Amino acid sequence: MKKYPVSKSGIFVIAIMVIIYTKTCILSAQELSTSWSAFRHDSMNTGRSSLQGPESNNLKWSCETGGSVDSSPVLDHNGTIYIGSQDKNLYALKPDGTRKWSYDIGTKIYSTPAIDLNNIIYVCAWSGKLLALDLEGKPKWSAQIKGRIASSPAISAKGNIFICSDNYYLYKVNSAGRILWAFATHKYVDSSPAIDNDGTVYFGSNDRYVYALDPDGKLKWRFKTKGQITSSPAIGPDGTIYQGCNDGRLYALNPNGTQKWYFQTKKWIDSSPAVSKEGNVYFGSNDGSLYALSSGGILQWTFRTNGVITSSPAIDSDGTIFFGSWDKKIYALSSEGTFLWSFTTGGIVKSSPAIGPDRTLYFGSSDGNIYAIGK
Repeated sequence: MKKYPVSKSGIFVIAIMVIIYTKTCILSAQELSTSWSAFRHDSMNTGRSSLQGPESNNLKWSCETGGSVDSSPVLDHNGTIYIGSQDKNLYALKPDGTRKWSYDIGTKIYSTPAIDLNNIIYVCAWSGKLLALDLEGKPKWSAQIKGRIASSPAISAKGNIFICSDNYYLYKVNSAGRILWAFATHKYVDSSPAIDNDGTVYFGSNDRYVYALDPDGKLKWRFKTKGQITSSPAIGPDGTIYQGCNDGRLYALNPNGTQKWYFQTKKWIDSSPAVSKEGNVYFGSNDGSLYALSSGGILQWTFRTNGVITSSPAIDSDGTIFFGSWDKKIYALSSEGTFLWSFTTGGIVKSSPAIGPDRTLYFGSSDGNIYAIGK
């Protein structure tokens, strides 16, 4: 084979093109994925799907579990739904609502599962166990984390799992179940991490700080808020990090950790923000309202419910926003804040909805049921 000389400048140009192409592929995969494979849809926690949600509140089916369902659903590429319950089981449901399998993890499940590119499901138990299962419900391995886990796992592009615990630590675990490192904060961590295209990991702690770590666990920066943090961060199209806080503020932070702006609500924020493809931000507050802000932090509209909102909103391809409330309802609003429909369950809705194929919306309720809304 004939060899051709390549200049250093040529190598540099090729390297830049490869980097740009790789990042574009990652973004495209997140935007165009037809599954909802993690708590907030993708590693950036956008809460945004490329699929359409239901046009009406028609109940397709419900599936009863033996405990409150505060966990949120995820879906694999076949449309199978996976969700945890406080009855200690992880459920796998077929798109028609029939049970495919269930796995008793031995303790309550508050966390939302995550599915990696190799079709391995990771689920965290309240006891601190991280369990890996295949799509048929067969365990592959488990790892024990000190403390209890309500946080949901995030999976990086390289397949590593990031989880937080109430023992004050964030952990990095590889796909074989080995703990690679742990980063200590100063109080318990309920926030679920977000990961940007460079592998930077963002999360909040009840010690009042938002943290940014590099992939090796080194602190890049931390930002001090005025309250404890239980909400999870989301990353916008321009790299802005959005973080809710128990001081009632939604913070917008630059990728270097400086503050862009904050927006004040009337009570603390447990709901995690969703970010539209245009950069608008939607989130709930314990004051009972869902807020819509522009990327510059300007209030666009609010929608008042009759209960606390800890459920995190989901956005479909049309810009419709779906979310739950402690008034026992799941809501659908247009991108302009117009009420479209609601569906009433038998209990408060802490679960965050996920959008699946065939315009179906899935979520859980404290009444112990898993619901599917659609035609």
